[in-house]
Amino acid sequence: MTKTSKHSSSNSQDKDSDKLLRVFYDTFKSQSGAVVYKHLEDAYNNTSSFVPGEPETTAYNEGCRAVFLQIKHNLERWENRG
Repeated sequence: MTKTSKHSSSNSQDKDSDKLLRVFYDTFKSQSGAVVYKHLEDAYNNTSSFVPGEPETTAYNEGCRAVFLQIKHNLERWENRG
């Protein structure tokens, strides 16, 4: 196994991270992706995830919301990187 320095490993991770952010951006900023993003936002971010008396459903809804928030965060990171 070849040993790599932390710097080159970190640099590789940065490139992978940038690549992933770019793919998220390209996907959700396309015309079709924007429609999907809006649907996810309306379904999982612009509504309450709490369902009275149904903790499992609430937990499921929060999981869906967490996925949407990760997508949103990745788009914002790409747009704000400088």
